[in-house]
Order: sequence, then C-alpha cells, then structure tokens
Amino acid sequence: MAYGLPRTPAVKTMKANNLILSIVFSCLAVLPSWVMAYEEVAVTNGGSITGVVKIQGQPPKLPSLQITKARDFCQNVPNETLVVSREGGVRYAVVTLEGVGKGKAVERETIHELDNLKCRFAPHVLVASVGQFLVLKNSDPILHTAHALFHDGQPQFNVGLYPGRTTRKPLVSAGVVKILCEVHPWMSAYIVVTDNPYHAITDLYGEYDIRDIPPGNYKLRVWHETLGTQEKQIEVKGGNATKADFVLSVTTGGKK
Repeated sequence: MAYGLPRTPAVKTMKANNLILSIVFSCLAVLPSWVMAYEEVAVTNGGSITGVVKIQGQPPKLPSLQITKARDFCQNVPNETLVVSREGGVRYAVVTLEGVGKGKAVERETIHELDNLKCRFAPHVLVASVGQFLVLKNSDPILHTAHALFHDGQPQFNVGLYPGRTTRKPLVSAGVVKILCEVHPWMSAYIVVTDNPYHAITDLYGEYDIRDIPPGNYKLRVWHETLGTQEKQIEVKGGNATKADFVLSVTTGGKK
C-alpha cells in the first residue's frame, strides 16, 4: 500500500496553484525578449541621428565569386561583401541604437523580403526588429535554399525554395543572422535583428537616418560584415538632428 498526503481540499488547492504557477513561468520563458524589454510609447519632440559611414583609405579589390554550379544561368554575380562609393561611402552597413528602454512602436506590418535573384540574395543585407517577419522568395528558375545561422534564441531554419516559392519566418530574438544557400555556396546574406525600431542601413552613398528618438544619451553602433563594428556615445536632443559619422578600417574587420 502506498502512503502519502491525504487528499484534503487544502492539498488539492496547493497542487492546483503549483500547476498554475508552472504554466505561467513556462509561458514567460518562451515570450520574446521585446515583450518585457522594450516599452512602446508615443514619442513627442523626438530627435534624429544622421550620418555617413566611410572606409579609411583605398578599399581592397574583392575577388570574383567562384561560380561552381548552374554556370549557364549564374553569370556575372557580383561580390557584395564590400560595396564602396566613389567618395568612400560604405553600403550595407547597419547602424543601431543600443540600450533603448522605450520609444516608438515597432511596425509589425512591415515586410522584410529576401529574394533569390540571379543567383544572389537580394538585398545582400537587411535590418529588422524583433516581432517582425522575414519573407523568403525565389525569383530564379532554379532551386535555391535559405539556411539561417543564428547565434542564439531564434530557432534555425533551412528551407528549400523551388522556383516561385514564397515562405515566411518570424524574427523572435535580436542578433546578426547569416543566411546561406546550400545549393550554391557563393550565395550569402545577412539580416540584423534589433530589439527596438531604431536602426538604419546605409545607402549607395554610405548615408543613414534614424528618426523619432526620445531625448537622452545612447550608444550608437555600426556593423559591417567585412569591416567589423564600431561604437560611440551620443546625445540626442529633442527636436534636433545629431550628426554622427563613422570611419571603418579593413584592418579592424575581425570584430563582428
């Protein structure tokens, strides 16, 4: 015969409470970090940050991509790991505002689309916020895959993309995500996911613009896949535009 606690109303209530607490803590454990870390508020008298990201000195000459498959279709695929304008502006650098506790709402309806186009991922770099979605598509007449490599938090995915196929994946944790095509090894892309909506990606001239920032002191960070990262402290004043430029060097590109 097994002996234990009598099944009194108090014991039953205790077990029920423990079960409820277990369910609550399990739900909290799987909530994305932005739910508890970032507060969405109306921003009045916000400031902005504008600037340009440039390379120091003469940019190196990039090697041609090694096209090893589907050569009849995959021709003249550009190497976009370092794109620099005539004036030295760096394209595809991601500028983010770190340590923002509250600010404008994340636009969860925004669609971030990554296409397989002429044997390359287009665009080469994307930036998004936690809580948004990544749409993957294949505009080529050949098979591609999209294999996402995450540092932590976000589950990895590896999807086959037949011609014309589209699929959608949630972005649930912040970090730098590298995406590869396992069919065509020269193809790669990055998506930088942030825990707030204050980010920008540099254009053809290396310029960026971040707006509607609550006044305060912040850490501003730039990331580039080849040139690494750089940070600086910055003060944002209400109603004012703050200028913040970065100069990156090839020799410091190891810090990602």
